[in-house]
Amino acid sequence: MPMTKAGESAPTDARVQPPTAAGVKRGTRLRRGLYARARRALLSDTGLRLAHAVERTRVLAHLRRSGSRPGPRPAPRELDAVMLPAGGGNIGDQAMFEAYLANTPGEVLAVMRGAGAYVIPDEDRARVRVLHAPLLSGGTLRGRWAEVRALADELRVARSFAVIGADIMDGGYNRAEAVTRAEMLRLARRLGAGARVLGFSWGERVDDAASRALARAALKARLFVRDPISAERLDRAGIPALESADLVFTADGEREPADLAAWVTRLPDPVVIVNLSGLIERRTDLVPEFVALIDRLTADGMRVVLLPHCLRDGDDDLAVCRRAGEAAARPDRVLLMERALRPAEVRWLTARAAAVVTGRMHLSILALTQGTPVAVLRTRGKVDGLARMFDLERYALDPVPGIGGEVGRARSPTCSPTRRCASGSRRGCRTCARSRSGSSCRKGRSPPPLRADRRRSGSESSHSSRPSCTRRANSGSRSRTSSNVPCAAMPPSRRCTR
Repeated sequence: MPMTKAGESAPTDARVQPPTAAGVKRGTRLRRGLYARARRALLSDTGLRLAHAVERTRVLAHLRRSGSRPGPRPAPRELDAVMLPAGGGNIGDQAMFEAYLANTPGEVLAVMRGAGAYVIPDEDRARVRVLHAPLLSGGTLRGRWAEVRALADELRVARSFAVIGADIMDGGYNRAEAVTRAEMLRLARRLGAGARVLGFSWGERVDDAASRALARAALKARLFVRDPISAERLDRAGIPALESADLVFTADGEREPADLAAWVTRLPDPVVIVNLSGLIERRTDLVPEFVALIDRLTADGMRVVLLPHCLRDGDDDLAVCRRAGEAAARPDRVLLMERALRPAEVRWLTARAAAVVTGRMHLSILALTQGTPVAVLRTRGKVDGLARMFDLERYALDPVPGIGGEVGRARSPTCSPTRRCASGSRRGCRTCARSRSGSSCRKGRSPPPLRADRRRSGSESSHSSRPSCTRRANSGSRSRTSSNVPCAAMPPSRRCTR
């Protein structure tokens, strides 16, 4: 390169040449590679532990700085905070939220992803405050400091902090989200609030970082696992937990949906609820199987309600249910529900159904609370534990081709909706299942006991500390199921004193 004297401009041929296309591509690949490597390091077990340790240090420093700052504060320990699952069109998530509210008196702070994620019941609007924390709820580390700081300010004066674990805590969907929720439990205890995880499952194949994070949280918080198989898996992993039941078993109450009631009640023919899961459909196309099932049901004199349980992008049930309804041979005997029902409306519908076939676990729980027979498709191992609780393993089916025939074989001939029970009802053994006396149908066969507090046979040493006392799930005067829920599943204010 030619040299130039001070003050002289360089010759034209000595100026920096623009990068070539190949050079731009190399630079882009380099930046992407460095970003991917940094992201992998941050989302590793060590990276997540370090990030949350730094975050806790910032929280404590923030609280020390703001400790003398004037301003109105809630009375100490008069607030219960809860971190909710994703919500946003998922009836199961809404049902868990409403069950939590029904069992938690006083002021509640609901931490959720967005304004439309949940519907606050009218009777609870005056006592529920909402903290919108989309980044914190989703496990995103970058840019969430304002949300963490706002939650810490609330936890400093909260009585308790609960995480509704659902199927999030094992990291099967999102490692960072599972670790974040476990670390928030530790932060809550550090700030003086009681911490617990409610109603969660633990899969067979779990994320290592999520497992270690929950093990650390278990030293500070109480973990209420919702089925016996998950309890066994946690026991093998060395994570202490109390075997309990899903929160939805503690809720009751029905509400008649005006846009559905007329169709359901206008004919005496039995109604079967069918749900096609958009989550399952992403892996296996079961629409032809369900169309054949619907055609068999309508040919047998039954009517079908296609009920989407999750209406949101990514795992939308409505689109799959619509495909099945459009292909049905008797569309006049099929009704597609095109909106998200409230949990009380689902209970009203399942109470009047002869049976439910679903790919969503919480739809099966809402049906079981009403004593309605259920066939449910397995997803991520969480259904097997529920089936064991009710001795209904034969009705937990794999979502594979041929499932329509499996559902048909699972229907018991003694519990056919077209046969009369001892009560005289044409709705079959649903009436028997609800009977507290356990009356059997005319064929002489009693339905399996619907109990949610079943204990595993054999050694119970690993869970010997869990409460043995139980409460009826539907404790009101309209209770029609023999399902009991351990007191451990309920908040301290609702447990009995035995």
